[in-house]
Amino acid sequence: MACFTKDGAAILLDNLPRSHIHCVSSAIVCLKFVSSMLKKLLPLFAFIVILKTPLIAQDAVTVDRVKFNTLSDRWVQMEIELTCNGNPAPDAVNPDFVENITIKPLLAYRTGTGEYSFYTSQVEILILEARDKNTVTFYMPGLIMERDEIRGDPEFHYVEISIAGQVQDPQKGAAMGNIKDAAMLKNMQSKAEAQSEANKNILMPSYFAPLRFRGNARDEPVYLRREPQS
Repeated sequence: MACFTKDGAAILLDNLPRSHIHCVSSAIVCLKFVSSMLKKLLPLFAFIVILKTPLIAQDAVTVDRVKFNTLSDRWVQMEIELTCNGNPAPDAVNPDFVENITIKPLLAYRTGTGEYSFYTSQVEILILEARDKNTVTFYMPGLIMERDEIRGDPEFHYVEISIAGQVQDPQKGAAMGNIKDAAMLKNMQSKAEAQSEANKNILMPSYFAPLRFRGNARDEPVYLRREPQS
């Protein structure tokens, strides 16, 4: 009688004492059990490793709601309501404050031709305090809405948040429309980046909008503006 190892080598058992055969058989059973358990525990080990990785940006800032308002002359105001949950970074200066937050919205409008047009922009927030609620505001110009025959709210929108350059995981309140999974979201982001030059600076932060609309912005945070000063 013979048994075979994983690499195909044969172990002859016929000439071994009965006690040795029993030991070999027991060892083989144990090896199979250990191998089976390792396969089951491997995902758990990987999960533990992930948990050990510092989650610097995780849940530091959440999107509570995204709202679109139609203003005069067909201008559209986008309000992104945020809540600061504190700083989970182990090296935070103060856990009640989060610094260097980037808010990057993505809009997908269906134009009069039936095609999609993508717009993106971003602002940097200097600092937020835990438990505070703030609203980041963007504007779409009315003439663009009229030129491209865009009506109503965008078909899709998404708000990406990053803390000190680290992008947070997608949040439920940050997306709207038929965004079924991460692959579809990635596809939308790629299309927006491809159109970024053609649609550059069209979706604008509140501090670039005409003064007559900026009065509608409320509860805005302290922005960090990096454009050159004259």
